[in-house]
Amino acid sequence: MLRRILAGTLCSVATALSFFLPVDVTSAQEKPAEKPAAPAAPPHAALLKDAKAVSGLLQLHQKGNNLFVELMPGDYSSEYIVLISISRGISQGPLLGGMSWGFGDDWVWQFRKVDENVHIIRKNVRFKATSNSPEARAVRNAYTDSVLFSIPATVKGPKGGDLVDLTQVFMSDLPQIGQVLPGFVFSPSKSSWAAVKGFENNMELEVAATYASSGSAEIDTVPDSRGVTINVHYSLSKIPQTSSYQPRLADDRVGYFLTAVKDFSSKSNREQFVRYINRWDLQKSDATAKLSPPVKPIKFWIEKTVPYKYEKAIYDGIYEWNKAFEAAGFVNAIVVERQPDNATWDPEDINYNTFRWITSNAGFAMGPSRTNPYTGQILDADIIFDADFLTFWKEEYETFTPATVAAMTGGELDLRPTENKPSVLFDTRTGLMPDCALSRGMSMQLASGAAAILAADPKAAPENTEKFITQALKEVTMHEVGHTLGLRHNFKASKWLSLKDLNDPTKSGGAMVASVMDYNPANIVGKGEKQGDYYPTTVGPYDMWAIEYGYKPLSGGVQGEVAELKKIASRSGEATLAYSTDEDTRGIDPDPDSNRFDLGANPIDFAKHRLKMVQDLIPGLVERTTAEGDDYTQARRTFNIVVAQAGQSMFFASRQVGGLKTSRSHKGDKNAKPPIQLVDAKLQREVLDLLDKNLFSDKPFAFPPEIYNQLGWSNWSHWGVSPSVRKDFGVHDFVLMWQERVLAQLLSSITLERMHDAELKASPDADVVTTAELLDRLTKSIFSDVEGLKEGEYTNRKPAITSLRRNLQRSYLKSLSQMAMGNTGAPQDCQTVAYMQLGDLQGKIKKVLENAEMTGKLDVYSRAHLQETSARIQKVLEARLSLNSP
Repeated sequence: MLRRILAGTLCSVATALSFFLPVDVTSAQEKPAEKPAAPAAPPHAALLKDAKAVSGLLQLHQKGNNLFVELMPGDYSSEYIVLISISRGISQGPLLGGMSWGFGDDWVWQFRKVDENVHIIRKNVRFKATSNSPEARAVRNAYTDSVLFSIPATVKGPKGGDLVDLTQVFMSDLPQIGQVLPGFVFSPSKSSWAAVKGFENNMELEVAATYASSGSAEIDTVPDSRGVTINVHYSLSKIPQTSSYQPRLADDRVGYFLTAVKDFSSKSNREQFVRYINRWDLQKSDATAKLSPPVKPIKFWIEKTVPYKYEKAIYDGIYEWNKAFEAAGFVNAIVVERQPDNATWDPEDINYNTFRWITSNAGFAMGPSRTNPYTGQILDADIIFDADFLTFWKEEYETFTPATVAAMTGGELDLRPTENKPSVLFDTRTGLMPDCALSRGMSMQLASGAAAILAADPKAAPENTEKFITQALKEVTMHEVGHTLGLRHNFKASKWLSLKDLNDPTKSGGAMVASVMDYNPANIVGKGEKQGDYYPTTVGPYDMWAIEYGYKPLSGGVQGEVAELKKIASRSGEATLAYSTDEDTRGIDPDPDSNRFDLGANPIDFAKHRLKMVQDLIPGLVERTTAEGDDYTQARRTFNIVVAQAGQSMFFASRQVGGLKTSRSHKGDKNAKPPIQLVDAKLQREVLDLLDKNLFSDKPFAFPPEIYNQLGWSNWSHWGVSPSVRKDFGVHDFVLMWQERVLAQLLSSITLERMHDAELKASPDADVVTTAELLDRLTKSIFSDVEGLKEGEYTNRKPAITSLRRNLQRSYLKSLSQMAMGNTGAPQDCQTVAYMQLGDLQGKIKKVLENAEMTGKLDVYSRAHLQETSARIQKVLEARLSLNSP
């Protein structure tokens, strides 16, 4: 009985315990002891399962298309520079392999922890003030950073840091490439990681970014526009915190790229801008030595894609800059090596400065550098060279257009808004395209130079052409290396020497021009003249001076350096050190000495030389450029290019009319010129004489008629080829393009305003070319046929006024009529003078038409032209009288 009670009690206890214990309750003798339960896996384990750890500057974990970063406390206090480049492009617009993205506007990032999220911040680096000052508080209240992303950070990583998923950051249109690919959107599902690499001081990330569209766009270089893949490379590194680097203040007399910061605590100038030049951190190994190697030289790697046959010219071009650095106190400041064929590093890696060779069918070269946005210290540079630069004959020269001519001569000539501009695929945002377009124009120079060399001496042509190409390649290399050292263009450098002296090595020393930072045309002499170098073979005196300013070690602390820099810059008045750059060389700018692809001190000599080159090259051109069995396309392109050289040079000369010579020299500089000088009136009249005889006359264009019928066209029709609109050569349109371009320069409202103002800027007894004189000379020159028309036997085949002249007269009449009607921005005095000119011209035309004896002998073309011209003038005069004005 007791046993049953005890058994029942135990059973009840066991039942009660079953609420708290596992169901299988057994004695220790019947079951072995349980093992302790395994601890739960940390949350990051599932996230990072099968992920690849990438150690380096930041701890990364890559898992398929996902990329995680583990941020430690110290990572939040750092700032990172983000350099973006296109490592693999589509050979269209700015999307070229090797091109940097966002020129002069590199990003500075910071990771910021906000509650349970991590914000990726793009820092505002343009404004500052002294820490803890009232100005600093004002800056903090006035300007903010940009929050680009907010990402949850609720999971800790293997090291205890915040685990953040960066996938949405980089698997997106982060660089805003979509803005130059209208109609395309970034496709995350079609994009992938091309590379994720970690190093001690940097992270190198590359996304094969695919942009999707409806497929309606046609892109020759892409097989199917529904998926356009562009490899975007991101290089992340910490902003250098080196106390040894001393930023160097900029000076507007010396051409450097700038890092500009507005410092509200600065008392140095009213604008409060602090401007540093962009330069490398170059310091002497032995600070006491006059010449010393640097602690860390500037090292360039020639990429393994560069053809061996061009390697020497590239080496030589890079090393030429050591001459300038030696003058500044450095030995072997630049060193060069070729990238080994088995090298695994990326050219986009911030640790390597490269000379890259690409084939994008774009014909360009560029030398961008990336800088510390706080100090101007250059961190990385890559020269990109498109092999098409060396392809002389480009399809774009088969048919010239007004846009082609405008691009050769500075662009817009007047200040007028562009209305109803159509959207263009691959249109570029401001700042995305490289400023340097040297080799785009160089391809034309190579084409005309090669044609001239062949015409001068066919037997020696192969040898001379090889020398010509080698010198051109070396010069472009020197130019682009100059950019990577921080130097800007100098478009006045070609004015240093006369054409005769620059072909004399004893006077040029191989430099030929004051700076390789100019755009220099091929130097081809006329028949019977002594040929010097085709291109500069070394850096010029301006280059030496600029490197001295930027890199010469200076003593005396900050104040001593400032004083020494001012002393160096005060040499700006020397003839070899004149400087003007891109913003001084637009079509609307006044200085006629600041041009791309002009040469020699005297613009009239240069124009006459180019005109002589046309006369020498046109005879026999077809025979020289067309081999047996070839089509005639080459002849057409050569003809276009050769005549365009003359047209371009006459446009440069026309800029002297109404031009203003400018100077960047400061008050007190030795030999300094005033900021503005009027162009000598005698020179302006000589230019107008030149244009009268060689551009507005039809005689210079009297080429053998048979040549026009031998200027063929390309018969190919497929992708990458644009069929010709006209198969035959449009002679009238071609000639009128150049005539109208020069007329547009002379009659630009800006030109006329400058000339009108010059009458007050000169002393009363000074000789000045007035707007009244200009309009009178142009009318007499362009309509000289009317006043000088003589009796004779005229026919439609031998008209009194030739077709080329009739075209020019119609174009000028339109411009003069618009001015008289007040439809341009020309000064009102010019409107009244234009009105008078039209009245006088109509009177002369009426006299011709009223002379029945002469009129009866006029050809139909000339008579009809004069009657129409008179009628048009009458309508303008009547409309002018009825205008609603006093």
